[in-house]
Amino acid sequence: MAQVVLENVYKSFSHHQKGRIARLAPTDALAAPINDTLVIDEPEPSSGAVSVLRRINLTVQDGEFMVLVGPSGCGKSTLLRLIAGLETLTAGNVWVGDRLVNLLPPKQRDIAMVFQNYALYPHMTVYDNLAFGLRRNAIGTGDVGIDHETSLALKPQQSPFSLEEVLTTLTRPLPPMLRYWSERERAIDQRVRTVAQMLQIEPFLDRLPKQLSGGQKQRVALGRAMARNPQVFLMDEPLSNLDAKLRTETRAQIVNLQRKLGITTIYVTHDQTEAMTMGDRIAVMNAGQIQQLAPPLELYNHPANRFVAEFIGSPPMNFLQVEVKAPLLITHPRFRLTLPPHWEPALQPYDGKMIVLGIRPEHLSLGVAAPKNLPVRVERVEALGSETYLSVCFAESIAVNPAASCLQARVEPDRSIGVGEMLWLSIVPDKIHLFDADTGMAIEQSSR
Repeated sequence: MAQVVLENVYKSFSHHQKGRIARLAPTDALAAPINDTLVIDEPEPSSGAVSVLRRINLTVQDGEFMVLVGPSGCGKSTLLRLIAGLETLTAGNVWVGDRLVNLLPPKQRDIAMVFQNYALYPHMTVYDNLAFGLRRNAIGTGDVGIDHETSLALKPQQSPFSLEEVLTTLTRPLPPMLRYWSERERAIDQRVRTVAQMLQIEPFLDRLPKQLSGGQKQRVALGRAMARNPQVFLMDEPLSNLDAKLRTETRAQIVNLQRKLGITTIYVTHDQTEAMTMGDRIAVMNAGQIQQLAPPLELYNHPANRFVAEFIGSPPMNFLQVEVKAPLLITHPRFRLTLPPHWEPALQPYDGKMIVLGIRPEHLSLGVAAPKNLPVRVERVEALGSETYLSVCFAESIAVNPAASCLQARVEPDRSIGVGEMLWLSIVPDKIHLFDADTGMAIEQSSR
């Protein structure tokens, strides 16, 4: 297994590119140690160029499950394709283990990729789909239930035109009892059946992809990647075609398999629920840049900016424009709130200025009439059984700016609430987030 390091990666689509791009010869790329530093000038996009990724620096540790999450078009799938070698770098370096792989073709990077559409061969059985990569490539020693001797047997020892290989290929369509089994073909058979057993797809080995359900196809695609025992797994939204129940089940299965195999995995998704439940760390991307890199709960509790705060969490965080009055008072046309003392140093530079208050729906609760609470009218009720979501608005300001005066709240389901009902919502002071109104960056509070 190996760590993956991205150094100052840029990607833009154009016919011409100004600026110098550092490159190594193929022999150097295979031998260069990971601590070597290459100086790369920031490229200047030519006229009409579309910049997709800018200054991406990311280290994925050996055995880590890293999730890239962000809205459609933020560049996360392009970044995955750059690592796999399916796209060409505009600038920067990609390391896999101790190898600089900028100039290596995909087949030499020892990376397996699971695509969104599974990319199974429709004319091949599940067995042959799993075995395809093993038959084409030399496979090194690895886990996945394979011992050292069997793994060595997977390496082609003879020319593909040798008599043994020709007999193996010609007799492959025959029933098992009539086939010629070379030592390598027996090793491939063992690897395929071991992977099929792990993924519980043994009953489907003789089926074609068209005879499988969406979840079964997904497991075959995952098994094809696992069978190669690569250094790195890349997964590009592999669950997006599954229904909600199957997505939840498969999500857990992928996490359990990754932990069992210990293979470095980079997983791309636009679903923040997947990101929060699967990743050891999450890289939140937007407009071609990494906004924040952190473990899931750190992203939730300490977002670096307004974009991360709004993207992580479901329903998303609510935002309100408020004015700061030193030392700890914030005011809004409909309420005023005194913050805890640890906010005082951070708020001093903002005295008399407007900032953005963020509060998550789960940190609003039903309260009583009070200057610190929010008077709202219920516009929509979503009762889910275990919890109830409310869409509420400040009644007096709906006609002026509906978008700025509406919030979402999550409340306990035991109270019956109707559309049009007037409520007072209480903010949990210890759970608020404050952001600079101009930059969107989080205002950091002092230690409590």
